[in-house]
Amino acid sequence: MRFRVLVSTVIIAIVGYSLFWFYMAGELEDRIEAWAQTQKPRGLSLRYKELEITGFPYRMELAFTDLNVIKTNGDGLPVLFMAPNITLIAFPWNIYHGVIVSDGGALRIGRRTNPALTLAFGKSRASVIFDRADGEFLRFSAVLGSMKWVGQNDDLAASTADEMKLHILRPQQDDGHDDMELPVQVKLFMELDGLAVRDYFDKKLDKVRLDLQLHGKSLPSYSKDSLTAWRDEGGTLSVKNLEVIADNMNVELNGELSLDQDMKPLGAFSAKLQSSNEMKDGMPENKLMQELGRLSNPDSKGPSELAVSLQNGLLYLGPVPVYELAPVVE
Repeated sequence: MRFRVLVSTVIIAIVGYSLFWFYMAGELEDRIEAWAQTQKPRGLSLRYKELEITGFPYRMELAFTDLNVIKTNGDGLPVLFMAPNITLIAFPWNIYHGVIVSDGGALRIGRRTNPALTLAFGKSRASVIFDRADGEFLRFSAVLGSMKWVGQNDDLAASTADEMKLHILRPQQDDGHDDMELPVQVKLFMELDGLAVRDYFDKKLDKVRLDLQLHGKSLPSYSKDSLTAWRDEGGTLSVKNLEVIADNMNVELNGELSLDQDMKPLGAFSAKLQSSNEMKDGMPENKLMQELGRLSNPDSKGPSELAVSLQNGLLYLGPVPVYELAPVVE
């Protein structure tokens, strides 16, 4: 008798979970379609050729074919994300945490002709977490392989990287921040392996690490009006650490920046530079890298200290202007 009861209970549990899984799968597909409809008035368009939901019984795998996500920003630059094959993995007991797996894709900021930024990446994996209470974004982590990007009119030199690790965090707003500065809206940590930048670092760098914190009353969007309001309210971008590691050069930099009236970067940094004689010998023929080579002291036991500033639309190494800066947005 007890055995029959146990078997009946197990069967009921299995059938109940199966019904629950397929109900959640249908619910998730409906939510995606409903969410896509609600985002259209906000300038966000979600399109795909096919959506297949698999993964029973342990998880839900949403496989998109020819996914296109388009975001228009009014007067700002449009953003297009494309992925031929991308899979979102969620778990029935926690749909607020998802895993993303892709064979590769592309990101374009700006118009089709002469975009501000074009980025392509290879096989990648990411994780995203949303708040259970209000559905707001909390955390994003990703590892992207075989990256390549270029900016408008070569303002951002063509670059490649073997791999990029990226972590983005939206801190919980509380009274823990310093009253003398605006709250942190976003924290970002990035690590690049095998970075090469045309005319600057033609030989691959071993590693580049970047640690940023964006301060402001709210999180700005990538548009001139939004960034102007962010700047006028006292918003700043804190560079907690920028580290460049290579065979012939190590650089560490930290400081803070904002935007000037022309929407160009404005800020000040302190840097430490340690190099070898090979750095000077192999410097590309541009003023920025040549000045770095001149200021470095390979015979010194310790790193050379250097003041770096961005003002009047120019990048200065010490008192010497070495690079003309472009507006962040126009």
